[in-house]
Amino acid sequence: MNKTVKFVLMMLASMVVGGVLGFGVIWFGMNGVAADTLAALENGLALAIPVVQALAILVCSLTAARYMKKARRFAAALDAGDEDQAEPALQAADTAINLLEMQQMLVMFLLPLSVTKMGLSLLASSLLVVISMPLVILNQGRIVNFIRRINPEKRGDVRDLKFNKEWYNSCDEAERQKIGRASYRTVLATQMALVTLLVVVVVVRLLVPGDNLAAWCLLAAILTLKVSFWAGCSRAEKKGGEAL
Repeated sequence: MNKTVKFVLMMLASMVVGGVLGFGVIWFGMNGVAADTLAALENGLALAIPVVQALAILVCSLTAARYMKKARRFAAALDAGDEDQAEPALQAADTAINLLEMQQMLVMFLLPLSVTKMGLSLLASSLLVVISMPLVILNQGRIVNFIRRINPEKRGDVRDLKFNKEWYNSCDEAERQKIGRASYRTVLATQMALVTLLVVVVVVRLLVPGDNLAAWCLLAAILTLKVSFWAGCSRAEKKGGEAL
């Protein structure tokens, strides 16, 4: 099939689906069912948030510890003279750091969803955030020190606000290319997720009367993503990709 015809058919199908969905949303909202249903869902979700946060802390922390145990085993073989174990050790340590970052992001970004009229869910959620943050920072510090022991060229301290910049500047060319590819894929995935969330917010806004704060926040996030990506590309061209 011709690409132009295929594209036109996809656009027409999207318009039909959007029209049907929009009509259904408006009809559903006019019947007064949406507000009560969403209120019940929000309250139930808020009560479950502390449980989800606790599970996130438990799963991510234990999995990160497992990867660090594996990394130390590789490092012991490296100390014994097996130089082929350096890369597996660094990969395991990198996975452990990413798991701890995911833990902290989940715990922090779930916090606003715990707001209820009773306030108990918010209190429990806030306590879990306070508990998780120092644990993540301390464990990440230990992992960074472990990586620097294997690769002394690495620089940076997780307690320093310029840690990411110093860490990147101490990476070699292969590591920077890997970071660049991952960053580009992240931009594309984040852009798609933000646009999808914007559509969801518009649908919910049609169902339930309210302000447009969520839509404005998503729009600001999309603009920040695009502008920062363009600025980063321009800065990389000027500096030749040598440093942040």
